[in-house]
Amino acid sequence: MENYFNKIIELFAKHDVSTSSQNEFYRWLTGEKFSGEKEQALRNLWNNMADSTPAEVSYETRQSLNEVRKKIRQRPRKVNTKRLLFWQISAASLLIALLSTLYFAAGKKSANTDLIEQYTPIAEMTYLTLPDGTEVQMNSTATLLYPEQFTGESRSVYLIGEANFKVAKNKKLPFIVKSNDFQVTALGTEFNMKAYPGDPALSTTLLSGSVEVRFNNLASALILKPNEQFTYNKQTKEETISRPDIDEVTAWQRGELVFKSTTLKEIITVLERKYPYSFVYALNTLKDDKYTFRFKDKTSLREVMDIIAEVSGHIKYRIENDKCYISPL
Repeated sequence: MENYFNKIIELFAKHDVSTSSQNEFYRWLTGEKFSGEKEQALRNLWNNMADSTPAEVSYETRQSLNEVRKKIRQRPRKVNTKRLLFWQISAASLLIALLSTLYFAAGKKSANTDLIEQYTPIAEMTYLTLPDGTEVQMNSTATLLYPEQFTGESRSVYLIGEANFKVAKNKKLPFIVKSNDFQVTALGTEFNMKAYPGDPALSTTLLSGSVEVRFNNLASALILKPNEQFTYNKQTKEETISRPDIDEVTAWQRGELVFKSTTLKEIITVLERKYPYSFVYALNTLKDDKYTFRFKDKTSLREVMDIIAEVSGHIKYRIENDKCYISPL
């Protein structure tokens, strides 16, 4: 079994898998099933990489690896009442260090610059100020990687999840937010970026200023105007520009939940980030009908599910401990 997990993680690290497989991989990696085996496989992979020759692993990757190995030896910090396992806090930085050619590709990272990882637990939000004064608000389960000090010709960070950026102005140093197959560049502006690994669509909404969005393996680019939203589907390669209700786009920053023409499966994916519960259901239980809901801040999961079950008319649910079971009527 151990070799099996090693092989899966090694294939992903070497980028020898399709884009859709990469998206599913992160879900699998951060899931609770086979936790010990996955944690050990990650450790084995890092140990193997640490013994590689310079020709096999770049200097920058080895520097990142050394930082991560130090982190592995430390006790994970307690971020909520549910213990988060090693890879749930560190998986993003571990995998990104392996794929260092993608990480900060637009600017050279100093070997002496430490990387900081900020993770937001389920049902929480994080507020932080970056070294350049940029203000960031992160949604639940989001991870942001950034250097202790910005150096080089740009200010580059790496985002997994959703966050809002109020960028400190600096015309000489562009501010770049990277994610898998997606990149947003700004000089001084405010924008919302959503890039969860399990979601097929990536999006950026410009609130003020101007940003350049790169997508399609960074081969395509366009400039957004204020109040425009760019959405890119990683699976279909479809791209759209729209002018959404900004109040709905930023609702998560106020703790609200807004669903617009959304399937039950997509709704549950968001609820799993918002509430500290695991959802148990069969895929054939959920129809492809689309729904529109809006829930105020601090609405309990039970209240949310009461409304969803009543409106859909074909499901029922029960909550036991930290699980929400959904079944057909």
